[in-house]
Amino acid sequence: MNKKTYIHPLIRRPLVLFTAAIIFSATIVAVSSSYKEHAYEGRESEKRAMRIWKNKIDGSRESNKIIDEYERRYLDLVKNNIVGEEDRLDWLENIQAIANSRGMSSVKYNLSSQDEVKDVTGQHSAQGLKVYRSEMTLDMKLAHEGDLFAMLNSLEERAKGLFTVDQCIIEKVNTQSAVGNEKMTARCELGWYTFRSAENSGVMK
Repeated sequence: MNKKTYIHPLIRRPLVLFTAAIIFSATIVAVSSSYKEHAYEGRESEKRAMRIWKNKIDGSRESNKIIDEYERRYLDLVKNNIVGEEDRLDWLENIQAIANSRGMSSVKYNLSSQDEVKDVTGQHSAQGLKVYRSEMTLDMKLAHEGDLFAMLNSLEERAKGLFTVDQCIIEKVNTQSAVGNEKMTARCELGWYTFRSAENSGVMK
């Protein structure tokens, strides 16, 4: 015969409350643990999102720096007439100013019409550019070679544009025909270059 467990009425209610409290506490712990785990995952997800956006922002800033740098360089090229129309008047004025500052009595120049440089290797079209060249000859009377170097260096510093020195021929002047202290002559051939977008193919003659 089974014996029934007898719980005294005085402790029955506290026991029920105690049991309910244990169950409630266990539930709270389980819920808290689940919430903590979800909160941790949420924080990690937010951190990952923040890192992704930080990388995007940093990349954007770096791209902007690169764009700003290339824009600055491009604007410098435009300002110096390397990109765009050539400035012939600037070249000629600077040649005359340099000759006057050096006391050179005779500087003659001739500037040919501007021609497009042939795109033999296809590099110009690949870059979306057209390259133009104007030939210039300079005939000068010099006291010494330093006058020639001063002319070329000053042109490089002061004149707007990009030029190359294709050749220079220096000859001594016969002492009897020399005027003042000018004891030699120089004939130089220069090539002045400008660049333009392939979409703007107009050529200034």
